[in-house]
Amino acid sequence: MSKKIKEAKEETESGKIITSQDQLKSFLKNNKDSHYNFEPSIDYKVSSGSLLLDYYLNGGIGTGLHRFCGINEGGKTSCALQFMKNFLDQPKKRKGFYIKAEGRLSKEMIARSGVKFVFNDEEWVEGTCFVFESNIHETVFDSMRELVGKNDEKIQYFFLLDSVDGLIRKGDLEKTFEESQKVAGGAVIAADLMKRMSIALQKRGHVAVFVSQVRADIKLDPYSKAPIRQTTATGGNALLHFANWIFEFDSRFKGDLILEDPNASYDEQKNPYLGHFVKIIVKKSPNERTNCTIRYPIKYGRKNGTSNWIEKEIFDFLTMWEIAIKKGAWISFDEEFLNVLKEAGFTDFPAQIQGSAKFEQIVNNNEKLKSFFFKYISENLLNFGDGISITE
Repeated sequence: MSKKIKEAKEETESGKIITSQDQLKSFLKNNKDSHYNFEPSIDYKVSSGSLLLDYYLNGGIGTGLHRFCGINEGGKTSCALQFMKNFLDQPKKRKGFYIKAEGRLSKEMIARSGVKFVFNDEEWVEGTCFVFESNIHETVFDSMRELVGKNDEKIQYFFLLDSVDGLIRKGDLEKTFEESQKVAGGAVIAADLMKRMSIALQKRGHVAVFVSQVRADIKLDPYSKAPIRQTTATGGNALLHFANWIFEFDSRFKGDLILEDPNASYDEQKNPYLGHFVKIIVKKSPNERTNCTIRYPIKYGRKNGTSNWIEKEIFDFLTMWEIAIKKGAWISFDEEFLNVLKEAGFTDFPAQIQGSAKFEQIVNNNEKLKSFFFKYISENLLNFGDGISITE
């Protein structure tokens, strides 16, 4: 077909050429129910509450799906609940939706999390998390689709599925164990859910964290000289492909435990364990952190979402950047930084402190000071502030 004939075909009755932009505009308008291009993108990050973890996450996790997998008692649910608490603490129209597919949401876990859980739909107001007790694949995923799809209030949701392992297909309830294992129906349903919801979750500002166990060996790096570490998480490949972040929570060993005196041997009375380091292997990331191992400290005996040992992280970062200088048993602080503290209203902060334990005590007893340190380090030293803090 000649060029002139093509041009003639593209002309309208008025003699104007139909441009590609005109074609696209018309197509988008005529198919507005089948795409999300006319919807504004709601994008933000949710802090983990840990400076170390946030550093690797460039400030936190974003909207969309994330997978937390790993061994039993590895810290998956506790970490996910910390993200949820920080999400709900923001002064916006936000609600949590905890899917209790296992029977593990204990009173102790609720107390540690600081999340305000409700079990009655009438109590589900902004800033709270409704506990949906179901382990039926279809029912669980339909509830998510309903909330995201019909959202006249423009609520932002944080979905926490705990766990994928506890789900069962409705059709398998009456089957024998042998029959229910023959078809990977759950994986098919999960794949269908993500095909229907993955764009909506991310575009409309919702966060979903799916927790699961690992069974065997997700491939890390095919080019690595080290033995390939593989882990098989439940839910099928679709949940792996659609996830933005995949964390594998690793085993805890003796070297991960934190003693009151790290230079002495453990003694239940004289030198107890105060906490431990949570270990996360990043199996998938949007920021080139794949294959990284992250260790961050938590402290035992804490409640209301304060398990992250933030004051320890603060001290370690200030020491690393030589803002805090250790000389024997004493710690002195950079004069310029002391002036920053005074300008922020912390005029009583001492120029010298005896020991890191005393520093941690001062910081932990002053929430405003702790938040200031967290924000200062995030924005000025780690360069991912952008309004992120422990709670806002």
